[in-house]
Amino acid sequence: MIDPSVHNIGRGIHKDIQYPGKGPLPDYQKDTKAIFHFRTYINDADQTLVDDSRAWDEPFELIFGHNFSLESWENGVKSMRPGERSKFFCQPDKCMGYAKLSKTLRDIQKKKDNKDAVVRQSCCGSQSTGYHDLDKLTGVSLIFEIDLMSVEQPGQYNKQIWTMSEDEKYALVIELREKGNNHFKAKNMDKAEINYAKAIGTLEQLGMREQPQSDLWNKIEDMKIPLLLNYSQVMLVKKEYTTAIMHLNTVLKRDPENVKGLYRRATAHSGSWNIEQAERDWTELARVDPSQSNLALKRMSELRAAVKQKEVEEKARLKGMF
Repeated sequence: MIDPSVHNIGRGIHKDIQYPGKGPLPDYQKDTKAIFHFRTYINDADQTLVDDSRAWDEPFELIFGHNFSLESWENGVKSMRPGERSKFFCQPDKCMGYAKLSKTLRDIQKKKDNKDAVVRQSCCGSQSTGYHDLDKLTGVSLIFEIDLMSVEQPGQYNKQIWTMSEDEKYALVIELREKGNNHFKAKNMDKAEINYAKAIGTLEQLGMREQPQSDLWNKIEDMKIPLLLNYSQVMLVKKEYTTAIMHLNTVLKRDPENVKGLYRRATAHSGSWNIEQAERDWTELARVDPSQSNLALKRMSELRAAVKQKEVEEKARLKGMF
């Protein structure tokens, strides 16, 4: 049935309510969040299924007022009440942007399903999405079936980073760092890792807006240093030495004489049996901070002894094979 209360969805969009929702129509002001599942069909005789969000980990979240790429979804959802299921029959010009959106959602799910998965890339300047069925959607009429699960007003949910002001992002960095520190003290390394990583990612977003080497860009880069050091310490505890080294390389590129950076990278190289690199960092640590000389010499001695012991064990293992 056609909802008689809807008259401003827009030309080229026909709404068909499958199940009515409950309550009044929400106030879809800026930063309102709508949470829904969707199915996308080609508007052909068979209504061929393109996507079904129920096959993915989470429903879709749409935050209004931020130039979302699919205007037909924003306008359609604005006509819905929580609990409602409706189909929106859209002319081709109202479906522009869907293929790109679908590619992004599929690629995200692939990464979740398989951390080693390589997302599909277009090549040679091609406009291909990397998905054959999506590449065929140009000029095609689509049907969007939307199940509106809930609507949250601004202030009722934690903002996503990309919707925050710069001041809110800086405040979030401080909050995330403190949470990371508390989780580290409680020896909850997984949660500490998550919070430090979010804080670093937030600063990277802020840095992308600034001209490299500008005063504000340098300030942001300096703010990343303690977070990278904290994150690398978590990686050392978890014995993920390669990841620790990667982040410590970033620290020491910006601040070559950072004592914590040198100590932790030397420790990570030692754990990875990168003997030459470890000794180089221990030596540099002793030069930069003479008070660390005895400790550096002790760690190098321990490393050499561990290498010799490893060689003895390896010889014994090989001998036992013959």
